[in-house]
Amino acid sequence: MERQRLNVQSSVCWIIAVMLSTGITLGQEKSNHQIKVLTVCEVLGDVSHHSDAAVAVVGRMERSVSLTDHYEFISQDRCERPVITHGHVWSNKIQILTDREAGMPKPPREKPGLERSAIAAKLSTIRKTTKLGFHQEPQFKVDRRSRTITYRHTASVPNQWAVVYGRIVTVPDLNEDCGARGCGGFDVPLIVIAESYNVHRLGADATPLPAER
Repeated sequence: MERQRLNVQSSVCWIIAVMLSTGITLGQEKSNHQIKVLTVCEVLGDVSHHSDAAVAVVGRMERSVSLTDHYEFISQDRCERPVITHGHVWSNKIQILTDREAGMPKPPREKPGLERSAIAAKLSTIRKTTKLGFHQEPQFKVDRRSRTITYRHTASVPNQWAVVYGRIVTVPDLNEDCGARGCGGFDVPLIVIAESYNVHRLGADATPLPAER
């Protein structure tokens, strides 16, 4: 457990060292250049090609939520070409990072128009092998009179489909020895750095869902 914490901290430090709203208007095409719309498996299947590229990634949004931390990932099941290093098969997940700090790679700033038909086609492919499932989230009671928030219990919350437009960045262990000496952290090979307005939850038919409050 301690090694896992150290690896997570190491990954965050390395990223800093080297470096859900409705911002996308689905149904409109971007005029100046074509934005690639890819599934999670397509990105993971060619890491060297997509690294440092700005793409739109479609998949299942998962959340890791505790009393103190909140992380988001976009994932897909049963990828034919998962990322493998030193015999270690990485999870088919990409971490979503919207809280950018100085020194980190910059996310694309534009709010591109993506064809809903392109996103729907990718989502249709993903749904053949991937179920939404659930994740665990702590639930709280808000007392407005006393202005206090009290933890109540942890509940199962449904995952959602999503599309994220951002910059793909590899984690440091891909260039080191993950698998040769064990792997910690969240076991994700890639990160997509995005502006929060370029992270969109989707319905089953690829329709954008209302922004969360």
